Amino acid sequence: MKNSLSKEIKIEPLTRVEGHGQVIVRINVKDKKLKEVEFSIIESPRFFEKFLEGKPAEEAPRITERICGICFVDHHLASVKAVEDAWNITIPETALLLRKTIHYADFVTSHMLHIAFLCLPDLVDIEERNFLGLAKVKPNLVKLAISLHEYGNKVVGEIGGRIINPVTAIPGGMAKPLTQEQKDKLLTETSQALKDVKQFTDEALSLMEKKAEILSYPVTGTYYMGLVNDGWHEIYDGNLKVVDAKGKQVYQFKAQEYLEYIAEKVSDHSFVKLPFLKKIGFPKGIYRVGPLARLNVMEKISGSLTQEYLKSYVKIFGKPSNHLMAYNAARMLEVVNAIESIQELLNNEKITSENVRVPVKEKAGVGVGIVEAPRGVLIHNYQTNNDGIIVNANVISPTTHNAPSIEANVQALAEYQLEELLKQKNEDALWKLETLIRAYDPCISCATHLVKIVKE
Repeated sequence: MKNSLSKEIKIEPLTRVEGHGQVIVRINVKDKKLKEVEFSIIESPRFFEKFLEGKPAEEAPRITERICGICFVDHHLASVKAVEDAWNITIPETALLLRKTIHYADFVTSHMLHIAFLCLPDLVDIEERNFLGLAKVKPNLVKLAISLHEYGNKVVGEIGGRIINPVTAIPGGMAKPLTQEQKDKLLTETSQALKDVKQFTDEALSLMEKKAEILSYPVTGTYYMGLVNDGWHEIYDGNLKVVDAKGKQVYQFKAQEYLEYIAEKVSDHSFVKLPFLKKIGFPKGIYRVGPLARLNVMEKISGSLTQEYLKSYVKIFGKPSNHLMAYNAARMLEVVNAIESIQELLNNEKITSENVRVPVKEKAGVGVGIVEAPRGVLIHNYQTNNDGIIVNANVISPTTHNAPSIEANVQALAEYQLEELLKQKNEDALWKLETLIRAYDPCISCATHLVKIVKE
């Protein structure tokens, strides 16, 4: 029998997120106190790390991109980087340019998917809080969003060999070069995308500023982690930098050193591990990754248009920012930066060189591949034997990094609006909890992890 003095509020399923999750809020009604909050990833464990064991390492980039139907480019690239690190391979410059181009293109498609389909319906006063409702009141905004999403797919398709689950990033470089004809075609598409993204961003940032109060409750400061390259905003390579809530650097370390700084513990109510900063401990050492974290850790960012919007972003949210609506605004800023970066990469004359691959010889080794996925730091770590067979694998996805922070933020917001949650009609309060979670854009399929149960 349930205790009548206790109230359990369940949000299941979480809507407008990738995958399956739930939130449970337990309240002591008599004392009007929050007992506990659980953010649970209930997607079934998918055992990808176990699948990799016994497989030739060169197959890993094609296997791991099936982890997610949104982040496939990022898993493809992190995986191939891990193999190359294990086998001490340095790829040609042209291969690096091509990989970076499809990487930025993936940021365009993923971020636009989130902003238009998942985020903006929360920021427009509509009865139907979904993409169809948004389309009725903001048809031009929706048209621009679809056009930009399609643009990102075109770039991935041309360079990656196909739109979904690309095949061209292989140990040693890329499987095929980019032709001059393909380059000219993509440059034309990019010119139009820059016009579209400016029009879209002007309106989207305005909506985010107007609705910032949705997530304006008191937020406890946290740590932030992201890639930087000599202080520059980076998504493909570089060092991992950790700053505190005031923007002060705490750590900066190489990809291969991540186990010295990051530890994981098992959750007792979720199919996800809970990472934390090893030297600080849990829960004080939990941290955030993703677009907000990347803007907080970086010192410089390329692109003239991006820098213009950065000024607006900082004016609204500050830098560093702990405001969760800034996650959405940072995401929009990165779309602009990605398109400007694609244009710069395509204008590099070396991108059409046919020198895209070096010979590869398998060997025993341990390799780490880290990239920034749209949702944050993605880590692939493999060990291979003398025949190049994977004998051990570890994958830490962005949503895994963010899971402890999401739960802590949900608890803080639940505490803040406790009176509203206790009311008979608490739909608005529950919507705000979901809006908070959506700000992180959790990719739940990526975050599921093998849970080992030991009986003694």
